[in-house]
Amino acid sequence: MGNKSLIPVSEFAIDDGSQIIDAIRTGCVDAFVVEERDGHAVYTLDNSDLPYSTLVQRMQQGAAMLNASGHIIYCNPSLATLLNTNHEALVGLRLEDLLLEEDRSAFRNLQDNLQNGSGETEVRLRRFNETVIAVRISLTALSRDRSVTGVLVSDLTSEKSHAELASRIQSLQDEERKKIARELHDSVGQLLAALAMNLSRLGNETSNLSSASANVLADSSVMVDQITREIRTISHLLHPPLLDIAGLQSAIQLYVDGFSHRSNIKVDLQTDSDLGRLPAEVEICLFRVMQECLTNVYRHSGSDFCSISLRRDSQRLSMEIRDNGHGMQNRAAGQVPAGVGLRGMQERLRLVGGTLQIHSSENGTVVMVVVPTKSES
Repeated sequence: MGNKSLIPVSEFAIDDGSQIIDAIRTGCVDAFVVEERDGHAVYTLDNSDLPYSTLVQRMQQGAAMLNASGHIIYCNPSLATLLNTNHEALVGLRLEDLLLEEDRSAFRNLQDNLQNGSGETEVRLRRFNETVIAVRISLTALSRDRSVTGVLVSDLTSEKSHAELASRIQSLQDEERKKIARELHDSVGQLLAALAMNLSRLGNETSNLSSASANVLADSSVMVDQITREIRTISHLLHPPLLDIAGLQSAIQLYVDGFSHRSNIKVDLQTDSDLGRLPAEVEICLFRVMQECLTNVYRHSGSDFCSISLRRDSQRLSMEIRDNGHGMQNRAAGQVPAGVGLRGMQERLRLVGGTLQIHSSENGTVVMVVVPTKSES
């Protein structure tokens, strides 16, 4: 290793380790040797011949190592860049001191309660140019006595920007659906109603028509009735008017009734007596998730029955959708749910702080949704 050093971590404290810190800063340390009960663990730093070190050095995500007192004993270039500084300025600092004061307790709790040797939390870091950045910090104990901790730091700026953009796109899509539904109901629906009245008037004069013409007129009247029903169904699927007027509970009940009629799948709907109103974005989110789940039951499960349960308490609203089909694992390779799909459901729920869990077996699939609730004032 030439003039480089191999330093046992347990042999120095940060307060009297100025020579060690200087060695790290100048690249004279290849690795840290962590003394454990059953031997030594070696954690590489700056040896380009070792792929792990090269990976950490080149990765886009910020990475660091902390000693038992929480001081930075190594960081990669990405972390230094993220914090608008350099490697030398970070080594020797306590990572906690870079956090905003109000976020430090969350970080300390994460350090004190690492489950299975790892954990993560979202905090804000103050960069060296005094700007503040939101990050996700993941901690992993690198030794059994947790004297050395590995740190991964992910910039949430772009993630939050993407979430805001996704939320905006989702809102625009919902508004466009509502607009199209209104146009279908008000404009096309009214034209079809006028056409039906004209055909009805002609029907009163069938004595003046040939037999063939009378049959065409009768067929046309039937087709107009069918088109009217289809337009009404499409309009309600795009945006159920009851969702705005009466809320989630009534909208789901109406949708379930129509779904059962169209699909011949029996749906058992169980809800609390009064779910109350929720913010509009939460109600449309839950309605779309329910809609997607029932679509998947019809298209993929092979089930002739499903149940929907809606329960609400002071903190959350939970929705469970269960079928007795063959489960997702039997789906053909590459086949995915239609519509917004599983990822779309997850994204919708994430934007309102909700969670999605799916359990599937040969006996059926259970979709469980939970969203935090706050009554709409």
